[in-house]
Amino acid sequence: MRDQRLLKRYARRLTSGTASLEQLTRAIHTLLQAGETGDPFFLSKSLELLADSLEASQTALVMVSGAAAEIRWWHPERPEEPAPVPIAAFCEWLLVNPERMLVIRDMATGPHVKELGDPSAIPHRAALACALRHGEGVRALLFAYFDRPKAFSRTEFALLEAVAGFMGRVLEIEDLKQSLNRLEDALAITQAVMEDSSIRDPETDLPNLRYLDIWEKAMLGSEHRPESLVVADCQVQMKGRKDVARIHRVLEGVRGGDLVVQAGPGRFRFIFQHTPRSLAHIQLLRLRTQLDGAPMGATLWLPGPEGLRLESCQGRLDAALAESRAMSQPALVWHLPEGVAVEPPHQVRAAQPPAPRRWEPPVLRKP
Repeated sequence: MRDQRLLKRYARRLTSGTASLEQLTRAIHTLLQAGETGDPFFLSKSLELLADSLEASQTALVMVSGAAAEIRWWHPERPEEPAPVPIAAFCEWLLVNPERMLVIRDMATGPHVKELGDPSAIPHRAALACALRHGEGVRALLFAYFDRPKAFSRTEFALLEAVAGFMGRVLEIEDLKQSLNRLEDALAITQAVMEDSSIRDPETDLPNLRYLDIWEKAMLGSEHRPESLVVADCQVQMKGRKDVARIHRVLEGVRGGDLVVQAGPGRFRFIFQHTPRSLAHIQLLRLRTQLDGAPMGATLWLPGPEGLRLESCQGRLDAALAESRAMSQPALVWHLPEGVAVEPPHQVRAAQPPAPRRWEPPVLRKP
């Protein structure tokens, strides 16, 4: 029944012959089956189907985020082959004209040539593309490239539009899933705040690993998460209430917005999300001195565009702390990610110390 409705939708736009309609129906039927089964490779299969149906040499889905455009899926995809590079002029044209279809019958001729710079550097002779709109904006761009000049038919226009429509729906569903995941994290934060005792260590009254897990999800779900954070672990001998009181006095020097968590018995974790690495280094040296030269290891946490969790740098953090503990006179040990340069010490002028105040963890709020 669905195929019949789709046939009626496109029948008026195609030629009277049945071959075009049958070709379009077969393609749409294949997409319907893949979409209804929740195929995780739906986008890749859609690009493969489009390439086969249009006899295209390459198809690609360009994801758009602000002014950035990146090809995430393409066909054919060969092992160890780098991702193709979007053609900036074509992407810009579609972003300005999202309701229109880009049709390049011959890459060597036409009004678009002056926008390409060097047309001979483009490994295609023809192109067909359209935008996948989401609300008032554009979510992605769908391209089909050909290795020879081509005159496109109405069937090919309709097929590109149909495939783009299905892929757009899949992307909308993925966006909805991510929104639900963020809502779930926000509910977890709300519940944890209501059950305050479950996110604090009973001995020191500091945030515990449950607090850290909730804070981490909220931070990674934010559009304004930092590119890098300094993370340090310190091992302190805890023998009684006097040691707890000493820890609280030391933490009065931690800047507001930075985080201190009890990561285990006598193990304290410092996360500097608003303090540059050079200043965090000086802060850690002062904290370690106030903690009687306790072993301390530090590293950088780089969430990146993928939103890598804290566990991505846990190995370096453990190794740095172990190296510090193995020293006859423990020191602050850094284990930086590969390729990250060591910063020179930050020179600061002497300043009056701030008035002592009790350190409080950042208030957990809905992202």
